[in-house]
Amino acid sequence: MSHIAWADAWSRANTTFFAHNQAEDHFATSIHADGQVANALASLINQQHQVHRDREFFVIDVGSGSGRLLEQLRTRVDGDVQLLGIDIRERPADLPHDIQWRQMQISENNYDVIGTSRDSAGVVIAHEFLDDVPCEVFELDEDASPRLVLVDPATGAEELGPHLCDSAAVTLLDSIRPDEIRAWLEAWWPATRPGGRREAGIARQRVWSGLVRSVQVGCAVAIDYTHTQADRIAGVWDGGTLKGFSAGRPQRAVPDGSVNITAHVALDALASRHARLATQDQIVGKPTLTSWPVGLGSYTWLIEPIGASQ
Repeated sequence: MSHIAWADAWSRANTTFFAHNQAEDHFATSIHADGQVANALASLINQQHQVHRDREFFVIDVGSGSGRLLEQLRTRVDGDVQLLGIDIRERPADLPHDIQWRQMQISENNYDVIGTSRDSAGVVIAHEFLDDVPCEVFELDEDASPRLVLVDPATGAEELGPHLCDSAAVTLLDSIRPDEIRAWLEAWWPATRPGGRREAGIARQRVWSGLVRSVQVGCAVAIDYTHTQADRIAGVWDGGTLKGFSAGRPQRAVPDGSVNITAHVALDALASRHARLATQDQIVGKPTLTSWPVGLGSYTWLIEPIGASQ
């Protein structure tokens, strides 16, 4: 296969990887460390449930994996809260029967998990989910102008593709217009120096926007590795954050399906003016886990109110 846009290669690679691998066999999260995250989420869920007791109330865990988080929440939330796991994998055989499950792939065009016509309330959780949503990757050329990075899926070898002003970029970018990319980069990750790398988060914005519409009222919570706009502008992340993961370690990002491809999430670009951004340490009130690279990132929570909660 010839070189293709990174987002396309990334999507195919992760679909293949998760079709043959269980995420928990390759990486652990703070959910696996102890119950601190579940305790903090349960507190938020029960607060929301008290406010919206007049409605059917859901907790929707997007990218639920083994269902471990829902199992932890099951004993911590009010008894009439409905728990629903969403994942591309089949329902885990050992999942408690009172936890609902829906096998589906969440994308910018496929996010309605319970039926948006229902008068529902709830908390939508995306715990280390958005970092798997593919991004287009760019590199600044000698004039600090962004050019699309193309990759050979079989080897991971890269080459610089067209500028955003080139007509060829329209075909390679598929459903995202070059002007959308240009506006996002200028607003959230502007040019710094030649050779700087960028992962443009427009697809993640679209997916997040859909998830926020999953219930009529409540809130959505994204928990992920992130970076701040200030650090991006300062060039701290000019090397980009694209990585492969398997066997518990970062790997070279070869999109052949042998590793999970991931990249940090610009959560600040997703947040509305009503949202709260906080580190996981601030949320749980004590040190938890840190991300790679050491000292440059950690889990961050984006708590976005939905509907009447705003």
